[in-house]
Amino acid sequence: MGYNPDHVTEAFQCAAEENQLSPLRAAQVINLPAEGDVWIAGDLHDHRRNFEKLLHAADLANHPQRHLILQEIVHGDHWDANGAEGSWETLLKAAELKCSYPHQVHFLMANHDLAQIHGEGIMKSGQSVCEAFNRGVKRDFAGRSGIVQAAITEFLLSFPLAVRTANGLFFSHSVPSESEVATYDYTVFDRALTGADYKRKTGPVYQLIWGRRTTPPTVDLFLEKVHAQLIVTGHQPQDTGFGVNGEHHLIIASDHSQGVFLRASLSYPLDIHVLLEGLRKFVAIDLPPDQPQD
Repeated sequence: MGYNPDHVTEAFQCAAEENQLSPLRAAQVINLPAEGDVWIAGDLHDHRRNFEKLLHAADLANHPQRHLILQEIVHGDHWDANGAEGSWETLLKAAELKCSYPHQVHFLMANHDLAQIHGEGIMKSGQSVCEAFNRGVKRDFAGRSGIVQAAITEFLLSFPLAVRTANGLFFSHSVPSESEVATYDYTVFDRALTGADYKRKTGPVYQLIWGRRTTPPTVDLFLEKVHAQLIVTGHQPQDTGFGVNGEHHLIIASDHSQGVFLRASLSYPLDIHVLLEGLRKFVAIDLPPDQPQD
Protein backbone atom coordinates (compact mmCIF):
# COMPACT_ATOMS: atom_id res chain seq x y z
CA MET A 1 0.00 0.00 0.00
CA GLY A 2 1.44 3.36 -1.03
CA TYR A 3 1.29 6.44 1.18
CA ASN A 4 1.41 10.06 0.09
CA PRO A 5 4.12 11.68 2.23
CA ASP A 6 2.53 15.11 1.87
CA HIS A 7 -0.83 13.86 3.12
CA VAL A 8 0.78 11.97 5.99
CA THR A 9 2.89 14.97 7.02
CA GLU A 10 -0.12 17.29 6.88
CA ALA A 11 -2.20 14.91 8.99
CA PHE A 12 0.41 14.73 11.75
CA GLN A 13 0.92 18.50 11.65
CA CYS A 14 -2.83 19.13 11.78
CA ALA A 15 -3.23 16.81 14.78
CA ALA A 16 -0.30 18.39 16.59
CA GLU A 17 -1.81 21.83 16.12
CA GLU A 18 -5.21 20.64 17.34
CA ASN A 19 -3.55 19.14 20.43
CA GLN A 20 -1.73 22.36 21.21
CA LEU A 21 -4.63 24.74 20.57
CA SER A 22 -7.45 22.73 22.13
CA PRO A 23 -9.85 25.03 24.02
CA LEU A 24 -10.03 22.31 26.68
CA ARG A 25 -6.30 22.43 27.32
CA ALA A 26 -4.62 24.41 30.09
CA ALA A 27 -0.83 23.98 29.90
CA GLN A 28 -0.31 20.18 30.08
CA VAL A 29 -3.83 19.14 31.16
CA ILE A 30 -7.06 18.59 29.23
CA ASN A 31 -10.07 19.63 31.32
CA LEU A 32 -13.19 17.80 30.16
CA PRO A 33 -16.66 19.33 30.45
CA ALA A 34 -19.13 18.13 33.09
CA GLU A 35 -21.44 16.51 30.56
CA GLY A 36 -21.36 13.44 28.36
CA ASP A 37 -18.95 10.56 28.91
CA VAL A 38 -15.30 9.66 28.53
CA TRP A 39 -13.80 6.49 27.08
CA ILE A 40 -10.15 5.62 27.60
CA ALA A 41 -7.96 2.84 26.29
CA GLY A 42 -4.88 1.50 28.01
CA ASP A 43 -1.62 0.95 26.15
CA LEU A 44 -2.50 0.00 22.57
CA HIS A 45 0.92 -0.82 21.09
CA ASP A 46 -0.42 -1.03 17.55
CA HIS A 47 -3.05 -3.65 18.37
CA ARG A 48 -4.94 -2.84 15.20
CA ARG A 49 -7.98 -5.00 15.82
CA ASN A 50 -8.58 -3.50 19.28
CA PHE A 51 -8.05 0.00 17.89
CA GLU A 52 -10.66 -0.54 15.19
CA LYS A 53 -13.07 -2.08 17.71
CA LEU A 54 -12.63 0.92 20.00
CA LEU A 55 -13.40 3.41 17.24
CA HIS A 56 -16.39 1.37 16.07
CA ALA A 57 -17.85 1.11 19.57
CA ALA A 58 -17.19 4.76 20.49
CA ASP A 59 -19.04 5.97 17.36
CA LEU A 60 -17.89 9.53 17.91
CA ALA A 61 -19.87 10.93 14.98
CA ASN A 62 -23.15 10.00 16.65
CA HIS A 63 -22.06 10.90 20.20
CA PRO A 64 -20.79 14.49 20.13
CA GLN A 65 -20.51 14.66 23.95
CA ARG A 66 -18.28 11.58 24.09
CA HIS A 67 -14.54 12.02 24.65
CA LEU A 68 -11.97 9.38 23.68
CA ILE A 69 -8.51 9.19 25.26
CA LEU A 70 -5.71 7.21 23.58
CA GLN A 71 -2.27 6.34 24.90
CA GLU A 72 0.88 4.49 23.86
CA ILE A 73 -0.12 3.71 20.27
CA VAL A 74 3.39 3.05 18.94
CA HIS A 75 5.66 0.00 19.08
CA GLY A 76 3.68 -3.16 18.40
CA ASP A 77 4.12 -6.55 16.78
CA HIS A 78 3.89 -5.67 13.08
CA TRP A 79 7.52 -6.27 12.10
CA ASP A 80 8.84 -7.26 8.69
CA ALA A 81 11.73 -9.62 7.93
CA ASN A 82 14.18 -6.71 7.88
CA GLY A 83 13.36 -5.52 11.39
CA ALA A 84 11.13 -2.64 10.35
CA GLU A 85 8.08 -2.02 12.54
CA GLY A 86 4.90 -0.42 11.20
CA SER A 87 3.05 1.22 14.09
CA TRP A 88 3.35 4.63 12.43
CA GLU A 89 0.30 3.55 10.39
CA THR A 90 -1.96 3.28 13.45
CA LEU A 91 -0.46 6.49 14.81
CA LEU A 92 -1.49 8.13 11.53
CA LYS A 93 -5.06 6.87 11.93
CA ALA A 94 -5.13 8.35 15.42
CA ALA A 95 -3.86 11.68 14.08
CA GLU A 96 -6.51 11.68 11.36
CA LEU A 97 -9.14 10.93 14.01
CA LYS A 98 -7.96 13.96 15.99
CA CYS A 99 -8.31 16.14 12.91
CA SER A 100 -11.83 14.83 12.30
CA TYR A 101 -12.97 15.12 15.94
CA PRO A 102 -10.64 17.73 17.47
CA HIS A 103 -12.74 18.39 20.57
CA GLN A 104 -13.46 14.72 21.30
CA VAL A 105 -10.14 12.90 20.78
CA HIS A 106 -7.30 13.33 23.27
CA PHE A 107 -3.91 11.75 23.95
CA LEU A 108 -1.70 11.07 26.96
CA MET A 109 2.08 11.31 26.77
CA ALA A 110 3.53 7.85 27.45
CA ASN A 111 7.01 6.44 27.98
CA HIS A 112 7.16 4.81 24.53
CA ASP A 113 6.28 8.18 22.99
CA LEU A 114 9.14 9.85 24.83
CA ALA A 115 11.50 7.03 23.87
CA GLN A 116 10.52 7.47 20.22
CA ILE A 117 11.03 11.23 20.43
CA HIS A 118 14.55 10.61 21.73
CA GLY A 119 15.07 7.66 19.37
CA GLU A 120 16.29 5.31 22.07
CA GLY A 121 15.59 3.61 25.35
CA ILE A 122 13.39 0.53 24.89
CA MET A 123 14.42 -2.93 23.71
CA LYS A 124 12.27 -5.87 22.59
CA SER A 125 13.78 -9.28 21.87
CA GLY A 126 17.21 -7.68 21.81
CA GLN A 127 16.25 -4.98 19.29
CA SER A 128 15.49 -1.29 19.74
CA VAL A 129 11.79 -0.65 19.07
CA CYS A 130 12.63 2.97 18.28
CA GLU A 131 15.12 1.98 15.59
CA ALA A 132 12.58 -0.52 14.22
CA PHE A 133 9.95 2.24 14.07
CA ASN A 134 12.38 4.48 12.18
CA ARG A 135 13.13 1.66 9.75
CA GLY A 136 9.41 1.33 9.08
CA VAL A 137 9.12 5.02 8.21
CA LYS A 138 12.21 4.83 5.96
CA ARG A 139 10.85 1.69 4.28
CA ASP A 140 7.53 3.33 3.45
CA PHE A 141 8.71 6.84 2.53
CA ALA A 142 12.25 6.37 1.21
CA GLY A 143 13.67 9.81 0.35
CA ARG A 144 10.80 11.65 2.08
CA SER A 145 11.13 9.83 5.39
CA GLY A 146 12.92 12.72 7.10
CA ILE A 147 10.00 15.14 6.79
CA VAL A 148 7.53 12.45 7.88
CA GLN A 149 9.72 11.58 10.87
CA ALA A 150 9.86 15.23 11.90
CA ALA A 151 6.06 15.55 11.72
CA ILE A 152 5.66 12.41 13.85
CA THR A 153 8.01 13.81 16.48
CA GLU A 154 6.12 17.11 16.52
CA PHE A 155 2.86 15.21 16.98
CA LEU A 156 4.20 13.12 19.87
CA LEU A 157 5.61 16.23 21.57
CA SER A 158 2.16 17.85 21.42
CA PHE A 159 0.60 15.24 23.72
CA PRO A 160 -0.61 16.55 27.09
CA LEU A 161 0.45 14.88 30.32
CA ALA A 162 -2.99 14.41 31.84
CA VAL A 163 -6.74 14.65 31.41
CA ARG A 164 -9.05 15.56 34.29
CA THR A 165 -12.80 15.63 34.80
CA ALA A 166 -15.07 17.82 36.90
CA ASN A 167 -16.27 14.78 38.87
CA GLY A 168 -12.84 13.88 40.22
CA LEU A 169 -11.18 11.60 37.65
CA PHE A 170 -7.55 12.06 36.66
CA PHE A 171 -5.97 10.27 33.71
CA SER A 172 -2.23 9.99 33.16
CA HIS A 173 -0.05 7.28 31.68
CA SER A 174 1.39 6.43 35.07
CA VAL A 175 2.26 7.85 38.50
CA PRO A 176 5.75 8.79 39.72
CA SER A 177 7.52 6.06 41.63
CA GLU A 178 7.29 5.55 45.39
CA SER A 179 10.44 7.57 46.11
CA GLU A 180 9.45 10.49 43.87
CA VAL A 181 5.83 11.36 44.66
CA ALA A 182 6.49 13.40 47.81
CA THR A 183 9.11 15.63 46.13
CA TYR A 184 7.62 15.56 42.63
CA ASP A 185 7.50 18.83 40.67
CA TYR A 186 3.73 19.21 40.35
CA THR A 187 4.12 22.53 38.53
CA VAL A 188 4.83 20.48 35.40
CA PHE A 189 1.08 20.22 34.80
CA ASP A 190 0.57 23.99 34.86
CA ARG A 191 3.36 25.45 32.74
CA ALA A 192 5.23 25.21 29.47
CA LEU A 193 7.73 22.37 29.33
CA THR A 194 11.49 22.68 28.96
CA GLY A 195 14.15 20.23 27.85
CA ALA A 196 15.02 19.47 31.46
CA ASP A 197 11.49 18.21 32.10
CA TYR A 198 12.09 15.28 29.73
CA LYS A 199 15.48 14.34 31.15
CA ARG A 200 16.00 10.70 32.04
CA LYS A 201 15.39 9.89 35.73
CA THR A 202 15.29 13.50 36.96
CA GLY A 203 12.76 15.20 34.67
CA PRO A 204 9.14 15.33 35.93
CA VAL A 205 7.75 14.24 32.55
CA TYR A 206 10.03 11.20 32.61
CA GLN A 207 9.18 10.45 36.23
CA LEU A 208 5.44 10.65 35.59
CA ILE A 209 5.33 8.32 32.59
CA TRP A 210 7.93 5.78 33.74
CA GLY A 211 6.78 5.22 37.34
CA ARG A 212 5.65 1.72 38.38
CA ARG A 213 4.38 -0.19 41.41
CA THR A 214 3.38 2.83 43.48
CA THR A 215 1.52 1.77 46.63
CA PRO A 216 -2.07 2.90 47.35
CA PRO A 217 -1.08 5.38 50.10
CA THR A 218 1.41 7.02 47.75
CA VAL A 219 -1.17 7.14 44.96
CA ASP A 220 -3.50 8.87 47.43
CA LEU A 221 -0.80 11.46 48.10
CA PHE A 222 -0.42 12.05 44.36
CA LEU A 223 -4.19 12.48 44.03
CA GLU A 224 -4.22 14.97 46.89
CA LYS A 225 -1.52 16.99 45.14
CA VAL A 226 -3.40 17.05 41.81
CA HIS A 227 -6.78 17.66 43.49
CA ALA A 228 -8.52 14.53 42.23
CA GLN A 229 -10.31 11.55 43.79
CA LEU A 230 -9.58 8.71 41.33
CA ILE A 231 -6.84 7.97 38.82
CA VAL A 232 -6.79 5.72 35.75
CA THR A 233 -3.43 4.81 34.22
CA GLY A 234 -1.86 2.39 31.75
CA HIS A 235 1.84 1.51 31.57
CA GLN A 236 1.84 -1.59 33.80
CA PRO A 237 1.01 -4.85 31.93
CA GLN A 238 -2.24 -6.50 33.00
CA ASP A 239 -2.87 -10.10 31.90
CA THR A 240 -6.60 -9.82 32.58
CA GLY A 241 -6.83 -6.34 31.08
CA PHE A 242 -7.00 -4.40 34.34
CA GLY A 243 -5.73 -4.17 37.90
CA VAL A 244 -6.96 -2.38 41.01
CA ASN A 245 -4.36 -0.69 43.20
CA GLY A 246 -6.29 0.31 46.31
CA GLU A 247 -9.57 2.24 46.38
CA HIS A 248 -8.56 5.04 44.03
CA HIS A 249 -6.33 3.64 41.27
CA LEU A 250 -7.38 1.61 38.23
CA ILE A 251 -4.78 0.30 35.77
CA ILE A 252 -5.93 -0.80 32.30
CA ALA A 253 -4.32 -2.45 29.26
CA SER A 254 -5.60 -2.64 25.68
CA ASP A 255 -2.78 -4.34 23.79
CA HIS A 256 -3.86 -8.00 23.85
CA SER A 257 -6.88 -10.27 23.42
CA GLN A 258 -7.99 -9.88 27.04
CA GLY A 259 -7.55 -6.11 26.97
CA VAL A 260 -10.20 -3.66 28.15
CA PHE A 261 -11.22 -0.04 27.81
CA LEU A 262 -13.09 2.12 30.29
CA ARG A 263 -16.32 4.11 29.92
CA ALA A 264 -17.18 6.67 32.60
CA SER A 265 -19.71 9.46 33.10
CA LEU A 266 -18.48 13.04 33.16
CA SER A 267 -21.30 14.22 35.40
CA TYR A 268 -22.24 11.50 37.92
CA PRO A 269 -20.36 10.67 41.14
CA LEU A 270 -17.72 7.98 40.72
CA ASP A 271 -15.82 5.52 42.88
CA ILE A 272 -13.64 2.50 42.09
CA HIS A 273 -16.67 0.20 41.99
CA VAL A 274 -18.46 2.39 39.44
CA LEU A 275 -15.29 2.47 37.34
CA LEU A 276 -15.06 -1.32 37.37
CA GLU A 277 -18.64 -1.51 36.11
CA GLY A 278 -17.59 0.69 33.19
CA LEU A 279 -14.89 -1.68 31.92
CA ARG A 280 -15.53 -3.52 28.66
CA LYS A 281 -13.43 -6.22 27.05
CA PHE A 282 -12.52 -5.91 23.39
CA VAL A 283 -13.46 -9.55 22.80
CA ALA A 284 -17.08 -8.55 23.50
CA ILE A 285 -17.13 -6.24 20.46
CA ASP A 286 -17.79 -7.48 16.94
CA LEU A 287 -16.61 -5.51 13.96
CA PRO A 288 -18.85 -5.19 10.90
CA PRO A 289 -17.83 -7.62 8.12
CA ASP A 290 -16.40 -4.84 5.97
CA GLN A 291 -13.98 -3.61 8.65
CA PRO A 292 -10.43 -4.96 9.08
CA GLN A 293 -10.09 -7.84 11.53
CA ASP A 294 -6.37 -7.37 12.16
